[in-house]
Amino acid sequence: MPRQNGSDNAAGSGRSLKSSTDYMREMRQRLKDAGLVKREFWIRPENVDALRGIEKALRQPYLGKRIKLEDFMTENTQWTIHSLHKALAGLDLVIQGQIELALTEGTETGIRLILTEYGDLPVYLAVEGEQILADTTLIETRRVKDPAAFNDLVLRSRDLFPLSSVGIERLADGQEVYCLFGALSAASSLTVIVQEILTLADNVIHAAEAFEDHFTA
Repeated sequence: MPRQNGSDNAAGSGRSLKSSTDYMREMRQRLKDAGLVKREFWIRPENVDALRGIEKALRQPYLGKRIKLEDFMTENTQWTIHSLHKALAGLDLVIQGQIELALTEGTETGIRLILTEYGDLPVYLAVEGEQILADTTLIETRRVKDPAAFNDLVLRSRDLFPLSSVGIERLADGQEVYCLFGALSAASSLTVIVQEILTLADNVIHAAEAFEDHFTA
C-alpha cells in the first residue's frame, strides 16, 4: 500500500492520528458551519459522477438554474509519481485549497492529499509499475470492539463501497489499521484518478457511519 514504502505517518507529518469517525464529525461540522443542509437522493448508479458535480455547485451561493459541472480533463498518459503530482497541483480543488498536496519521501516517493472538505482526511497515492494505488485509514484495529464480528460484517458489505476494498495495513510506526484502498491503471486519465480519490473519501465517511457502533470512542 502507498504508506508502506515510506516513513510518512501522522506523527511524522505533525498531525495527530485520527479515526474515520473523527473525519466524519469534522466534515459534518464544517458543512453545518457553512450553512449547508443534508439531503438524501436516489439515483441511477451511472449518474453518481454527475451528482457529485452538481452537489459541489450547489454548495456555492444561490445559482438559480445556472449549474456548471466541474470537469477534470487530461490526455491519457503513463503517470509517474512526479508527473501525477504536477497534474494534481494544477487542479482547481488544489489551487483553491480544498485539497492540500504534498510529496512524501521514504523508500519510494508517494503523494499525500489532505481533503479539507472531509475533515482533513488524508489520502495516500503511490505509482507502482502499471498501477496507481490509493488508500486511507478507516479505524485503528485496537479500536474495533469485536474484530471477528467486524471482519465478518466487512466481508459481507463489499457492495456498499464502490471502487474500494477494505484491508489491514501496518503503518511505519508499527500500528495496524483498517484501511480503504483502491487500484487503477497508471495510464488512467486525470478525471478517473480524481474520481477514485473522491470516491475513496466518500466511502470512508460512509463506512464510518455504517460501522460506527462497532468502534470504541
